[in-house]
Amino acid sequence: MRALAAILAVILALPLASACVKLERQPIEKRFYALETARPAASVSQAAAPGVLLVRRLVVSPRATGRELVYRTAPGVWSADYYNVYFVTPADMLTQDLRAWLGAAGVCAEVVDPSSLAGHDYILEGNVTSLHGDLASKPAEAVVEMQFLLLKAGGDERKVLLTRDYRKTAPLASNTPQELIRAQREAVAAVYAQLETDLRAVLPKR
Repeated sequence: MRALAAILAVILALPLASACVKLERQPIEKRFYALETARPAASVSQAAAPGVLLVRRLVVSPRATGRELVYRTAPGVWSADYYNVYFVTPADMLTQDLRAWLGAAGVCAEVVDPSSLAGHDYILEGNVTSLHGDLASKPAEAVVEMQFLLLKAGGDERKVLLTRDYRKTAPLASNTPQELIRAQREAVAAVYAQLETDLRAVLPKR
């Protein structure tokens, strides 16, 4: 009887052990992305305007301040992808790429950030109002919207030299995170290229 009872106990324990094994799932790892929007090396730089341009950290809309990739899936419906995120916050990522872009373009003799002790002649401020994938549009697309303000530094009052809104889109070939990053990089590059052109139009020539 004892042997039979032991066998029955083992048989009854097997389903419980199996259930415990099924609960042990491997956690889903996050994937990290960076836009890395760089000015094309083939682009011809024009003569730099004299002076120093200070580029402040971009301010990002609350809808896009997090590191998760964001999608508009229907009118008034938004979704954040918890498992696919930017490597750093959009504000830091876009600001770093913008400073590098304008520095490579040579719009001014020097392009610096607020931590620099160098004096500056111009101040560029910007807001990122949209940075998402729009799956509700047909065809689906990446959407980037930014606003920029260029000020002349010096004195108590600062003169506004440029204020402009930019909206660029790029079609999505698929709804994958990798494709969204590619399309966003294309749209951001289009914004920065247009901003570069506009800055050259208002900054003094040598």
